Parts: sequence; structure tokens; C-alpha cells
Amino acid sequence: MQIDNHLKTTKTGNAAQLLSKSFSPVVNRKLCYCFPMDLTWLGTAGFIIKGQQGIIAFDPFISRGTGAKSPFTAKSFADVEAMFIGHGHFDHTYDVPEIALNTEAKVFAPGLTGLMLKLRGLPSDRLVHASNEEMLLKKFNLRAYKSSHAKFDLPLVYSTLKRCKLGDCAKLCGLGFGYPKGMVQTYSFEIKNKKILFISSAGCTEKELLMYRNLEIDYLLAPLQGHTHIQEIVAKQTMIINPKVVIPHHHDDFYPPISQSISVEVFKDKLKHLGFKGNVLEIPLFHSCDI
Repeated sequence: MQIDNHLKTTKTGNAAQLLSKSFSPVVNRKLCYCFPMDLTWLGTAGFIIKGQQGIIAFDPFISRGTGAKSPFTAKSFADVEAMFIGHGHFDHTYDVPEIALNTEAKVFAPGLTGLMLKLRGLPSDRLVHASNEEMLLKKFNLRAYKSSHAKFDLPLVYSTLKRCKLGDCAKLCGLGFGYPKGMVQTYSFEIKNKKILFISSAGCTEKELLMYRNLEIDYLLAPLQGHTHIQEIVAKQTMIINPKVVIPHHHDDFYPPISQSISVEVFKDKLKHLGFKGNVLEIPLFHSCDI
């Protein structure tokens, strides 16, 4: 089923339901050239993306603590040629060294994040500095842009600490100090003339968002995590970027009790209230979607 044909006839909030038959939970699907692009949501901000040019991945995190067990392993990335890291937090980088050791993939990461990955076992010859001043992967027209992380607000911090026991709080501190954020980057790339924008955290400035708007994005991969009012924040960002389709991610309860599920329905309602003319495509956790 070709998703674009359905998206033309569906409104915000209904696309995921009408397109549900296009989703597949199969982990190691063969690359199908019938479709411009195949997206697999790994959970958190993680994606494997397949196009005719090849296979790339973003922020793969598959450990997940006591959260829903991932069907993916390091070997699931055997055909991935490049991984792109949005920032250095544990839920974006923890599994990257092990995955890299099971593949031939290059790992593109900015400054401090790259250094921390090397300290955690990533071979030096696999690491590529993810410069935001040059093309990173020409056949995907893939570029990086300097961005910012969503600012954790006090109500979010309080609710997180309230869910956690003493041991969980100690683990949270360890993960926080052991996996510093470093520079935050977004990535744009193209597959069959479709422009895709991957955002790892929703701290984009207005100037940055207006720049993305000028890119005329077809598919926006938008993170729903990091603030009590994250759905409203990302809905407003989506309105500025003005993509044809927004695909929410990072809304799963990926590492309880530190994490929590974020309502995509609330996000859809916020978009509807703001008058978003595009479509929302919600990919189920651990599923793939042809678009």
C-alpha cells in the first residue's frame, strides 16, 4: 500500500488508523524498491530508514531497561551503512558502540558525543565528525544542523523523581553524568525527492524552525519528550516547519520509571486546534511503515 495516496484523503489524527495495514512488526525486512522509503521505529528517537540509496539509522537505543523488550539486537543493523547521532544522552547513544561492532557502519556524531562513544568502545576508524558545515552523506543529500535540547521543566523533574525510588534516582544521576548531552543536532536528508527532517530533541529556536520551513519538508520526525507541555511545544514547532506529514517519536515509556508514555492523541488535538493542514502518521512501537 502506498501511503501518500491515503494521506491525500485523510485529515490530521486519522492517518495512523487508516494506514495501520501498512505497518509491519517484522524486524529484518528485505529492502523493497516498490516504495520510496521504509521507516522502522525502534522506540525513543531511534529509526532505521531504507531507501534505494541504501540504509541508514538514527539514535538507535534498544536496551530499554525494564521497558517493553525490543525485538531488535545489534545484528538487526547488519545492512546499515551509517548511523547519525542527534545528541549524547544515554537513550540516544548507549547501544551505539555495540551496534557498530556488529556492522561496518560509520557513526556520525558531533564533538563531545563522538569522544564519549570512543571511550565506550566505538573504534576510532568508525567515527566521523558530524559537521554542520558540509554534506555528510552525498547520496542522501544528508546534512546536519546545530540545534538545542528541550529544557526539562520543574514539574517534569518533580514528577519523574516522584515515580523513582532511591535506587532509581541514583541510576538517573549516573546516566545523566555518564552520558552528557553534548552538541544537539538535527538532520535533513532526501529519498526519491522526498525531504525528511529528523529532530532528536524539541529545543529548536524560532530562527532554526524558520530555516527548516524554507527546506519545504515532506516528512518531519518530531520528538515528544522532555517537557510537561511537550505536545503543545512540538505542535507549535510543526506549524512553523509546515511539513506535509509529521511522524511523532520518542513518546514511548522507554526506560521506566525514569521515563513515561506521552499521549500522541493530545499532540494531534493540539495540531488540530492550531489548524495544521498536514497529516499525522503514528508508527506503532517496533513497527515498520512503507511511505
